[in-house]
Order: sequence, then C-alpha cells, then structure tokens
Amino acid sequence: MTSRRDRLSNAAAGLGVTRVLEALTYRPSLIVVNYHRIADADACEYDRGVIDASPEQFDQQIAFLKRTYDVVDLDTARRFADRRTRPRRPHVLVTFDDGYRDAYDAALPILKNHGVPAVFFLATGFVGTNRVPWWDQIAYVVRRTRNGVLALSYPASTRLDCGSLGPEMTIRSLLRMYKNPQVTDTARFLRSVEEACDIPLPETAEERLFLSWTEAAALATAGMSIGSHTHRHELLSKLSEAEQREECAASRRILFEKLGVAVSAFSYPVGSRESFTAATKKCLSETGYEVAFSYYGGVNMGQMDPFNLLRIAVDPMALPQYRFRMAVAATLGRQLW
Repeated sequence: MTSRRDRLSNAAAGLGVTRVLEALTYRPSLIVVNYHRIADADACEYDRGVIDASPEQFDQQIAFLKRTYDVVDLDTARRFADRRTRPRRPHVLVTFDDGYRDAYDAALPILKNHGVPAVFFLATGFVGTNRVPWWDQIAYVVRRTRNGVLALSYPASTRLDCGSLGPEMTIRSLLRMYKNPQVTDTARFLRSVEEACDIPLPETAEERLFLSWTEAAALATAGMSIGSHTHRHELLSKLSEAEQREECAASRRILFEKLGVAVSAFSYPVGSRESFTAATKKCLSETGYEVAFSYYGGVNMGQMDPFNLLRIAVDPMALPQYRFRMAVAATLGRQLW
C-alpha cells in the first residue's frame, strides 16, 4: 500500500517541486543522516525497526548524496560544531549507530564504491561477540510467542493485544515502554516481557549480529571514522553520573586498545531528548569527547551545540521520498518528517 508520504514525494517529483528545491539557494547547514542496518527486512527475525534500507536502496541514496550535496567527513563536521569553520551551504554527514555486522558486509562496499566517508558509532560490549541486544531480544520473542495477549507486570499492569496490534506494532509498543523514564529497572522489564511471551530471551545468536574487531579495523583502514556508542548500550539518563562516566570512558578506552583510534565523537543510545542530560554532556567532556550526536530529528544551523548535534532518521523508502526529504532539509533547514 502506498503511504501518504510516498504519494506526496511522488507528486513533488512529478510536478518538478523536488528539482526546484534542489536548485534553490541552500541554507548553510550540517545535515546528518543516520542509519543502523543495511539489510533485507523481510528476512530479519529480530528488530526490523533498525533496518533503514536494503542494499539497493542504500546504494541509490549514497549515489544521490554524492552527486547532489557536499558529503563531508567527521573532521569537517567537528570544525563546524566548534565554529572553527562555518558552512557556506548544506553539507551532509553519514553516520551509523550500533555496529551491526552488515556495516562491513553491506554498507562499506557501497561507501567505498562511491568514495563517501561515514562515521560508525560502536557499542563496544557487542563487538566481537554473539550477544543479542535488548531491542532484538524483545523483537525475537514477540515474533515467536503464541500468546494472543501479552500481560506485563512492570512498570505497571499492562495488556497488549497481539492479535489486533500485529507483531510489528507490539514490538514498537514494548520498545517505547523500555525507553520510558518510568522503567528504571530494565532487567526487570525484560523479565516481564519474557514471562508474558513464555519464551526465553535469546542471550546469544547462532550467527554473529555485530562486527568483529577485525571488521571494525577494516572500516577504519578504509577511511571511515570510528565513534563511541557506549559500552553496554544503556540509556544514559537512567544511570548514575558515575555509571555514565564509566560507560563513556570504557568505550573510548576499549576502542583505543583494539583499534588504536583516539575517539572524539559519541552518539547517545536511543538519542531522544530524554536519553541524556547535562550530566551526560559533562561526563563526555571530562572523558575526552569533543562532539556528540542525538537522534530526535533536526538540521544543524547557526550556532551548533557540539554535544547535541542533530540527526535525521532514515527509514526504508524509495528514492523520490529520500530526495524530497533531503531537499526540504537543505532548502528550509528543517526535517519534514
């Protein structure tokens, strides 16, 4: 079924609106597009919400960015953030969160083919392991449960009707609950999901989901930048200041030990306004970081906050929708959706 966004984007392309926007004088800005996974969503038994494009879509998107915008590397973006350099037009930075294996298998060959740099933010506790992260654990058991209704006991008594919601909406609902500030005991919440589904949460996967350290090193060798996404991928705002500092410091230390990279960039797990605080920024500054990226939308213009650089989410979409969203961001300086 064609979505309203697809219809709007197709109409903009058909009427020439997208081409007009792309030809207009652009606002000076830094547009940061963020991906997680490049894969076939239909074949995924875990969280499909972190699959942002198929390899074919990603190839089209990167080719489009290369021919239409000034795609920059992390060093250039950092100079914009600390005001050493001012952008004269829209510049685009490509980033990836989490460190999934397909960053190496699928994304890297496409980036290299088009000569486009990107930043890969790694959660070091998952690199080189077969661990399954909490969002993929939740998706895995929801896809396999035979229970028509999920009855959760924490953080409050809740019933989710899987039959009416369907698996994808049920997964989205549970992930929103996990991220809610009321869920202060995330381990207890996961146990509640496990009990509701009557299926054990998978601790490890048969096939490795995340990069090996050899693959991570290959990204750096290929000219890609490496950043930190914490060690355990916990929501930092739910941790004490001491725990936050350790998450920031440990990830940076491990990346240096494993890759020989002095990491200066960080991306907040989840990245919502509620996922980090002023204390988080203080911890980052004190542990050696220079810039940090959020993930609740927006375009960076004027005076940028180095510890809250805005990023635009990418969802699986056809090229006309991708072009229209980028044109609006570059021309109007705002995220359309």
